[in-house]
Amino acid sequence: MFAVSAICAPFCVPAAKAIAIGIDLGSTGIVKGSRTVDLVAPSVQFEGQNIVFDFSVQNGEFIRLFTATKSFQMDAFFRINNAPLPALNFTGSGYLTDNLGSQLGPAVTLQAFPVTDLVSEVGVDFLLRPLTSNTVPIDVYGIHLDLTLPNSPSFGFGKGPPGGITFDGNVFGIGPGVPRDIVPDNGSTLLFLSLGLLIPVVARIRLPRAG
Repeated sequence: MFAVSAICAPFCVPAAKAIAIGIDLGSTGIVKGSRTVDLVAPSVQFEGQNIVFDFSVQNGEFIRLFTATKSFQMDAFFRINNAPLPALNFTGSGYLTDNLGSQLGPAVTLQAFPVTDLVSEVGVDFLLRPLTSNTVPIDVYGIHLDLTLPNSPSFGFGKGPPGGITFDGNVFGIGPGVPRDIVPDNGSTLLFLSLGLLIPVVARIRLPRAG
């Protein structure tokens, strides 16, 4: 047993700690633009550890990505208890999850942007632009973030007022009670374009004169 432990010690990496975070999406309906809701971060000190944040949508709601949803992203703002500049280094990846917690699409790299007051880092923005499968519509019930935190034990998340999480896209739904799908309006656009091209042609047609 001692030999196994001795061999494992340099190579075995402990599993990342998983923390569940509930989010309330607010009122249901079609969103064209963005929706921002409160985000209460757990108290976590920065010790260079790997940590998983599993966001789950509350109150039986979900985010529906339609056929017409051509852009969608999530921006999560976590407050930091005034770490001095230069900014801390965060890395990680993330993906969307379905109602069973299963992964929707491949994991993509997170972008981390420091939020400062010109003296200290007061927060960090994690931007996720997820990739989904070609099957639409898709109902999203959660977001999985896998982070590596900086090694700065004097600082951490969870201090001060809540942060926020913003969902942004050209069009998406907050369900239940939203359409099964919304498709791009290519048909009517093509119809109006065709009519616009046809009218000048018709105007040039002259009827034959009688007699």
